[in-house]
Amino acid sequence: MNGKKAKIQNKIVQFDNVTVAYGNTIALEEVTFHIEEGEFLGIIGPNGSGKTTLLKTILGLVKPLTGMVKVFGRKIEENINGMRTKIGYVPQKEYIDPTTPFLVRDVVLMGRYAKIGLFRMPSKRDREKVIEVMKQVGMENMVDVPVGHLSGGQLQRVLIARALISEPEILLLDEPTSGLDVQSQVSIIGLIDRLHSEMGLTVLFVTHDINTIMRHCSRVMYLNKRVYALGRAKEVLNEELLREIYKTEVKILFHEDMPYVAVSDYHV
Repeated sequence: MNGKKAKIQNKIVQFDNVTVAYGNTIALEEVTFHIEEGEFLGIIGPNGSGKTTLLKTILGLVKPLTGMVKVFGRKIEENINGMRTKIGYVPQKEYIDPTTPFLVRDVVLMGRYAKIGLFRMPSKRDREKVIEVMKQVGMENMVDVPVGHLSGGQLQRVLIARALISEPEILLLDEPTSGLDVQSQVSIIGLIDRLHSEMGLTVLFVTHDINTIMRHCSRVMYLNKRVYALGRAKEVLNEELLREIYKTEVKILFHEDMPYVAVSDYHV
């Protein structure tokens, strides 16, 4: 009995038969799953598969047509604002005008506003927190650099720092390596892996590239409007299943016992 109670309390995110639509277009269909506290979940699927919608549903930005969503053990509609302060979100492909006058510290501090409160000035502690999170992402020497001067990989680290400054328990990342060179991708994934381990964060990492995060995740979800599979990477690494999701030819190759997924003429 006690064991069951403890397990239920550890379900930090829970979807029960959730369907989400934009007008007449179904984005998620009868999605059911849960995430345990402290997990690193990779969410894999092609473009238009509902991955971003799933994150927005967790944030309460999208309301389901049917089903129930719980975050931190409570229905999301019961305390949306309170839940959002405990969730860090790195959105997909955020564009920052290179001519913007903002410094890196200004952008990072934006993630603290929910805690600071409307029309209140940042405190000494808020400014100290900027330095703390910039150290966590390895950018403490660039706090006073204009944000428009950053490389793609540097900007992504700043956006992660902005998500961390609210001191979240859950970190949502929507294609955080998209558009980056290979070296920057590896660096960003290594950073997220370290933050997950050191901070005890629950991480949801959305990507179309299973090869990117396969070795880092606790579990992998295959999503294409509905959940096709959810489990440890090696358990769900299945050519037939991946063909069904991507609607094209898929091969699983091995190099030094490490699997690599190839889809048609490109990798995913």
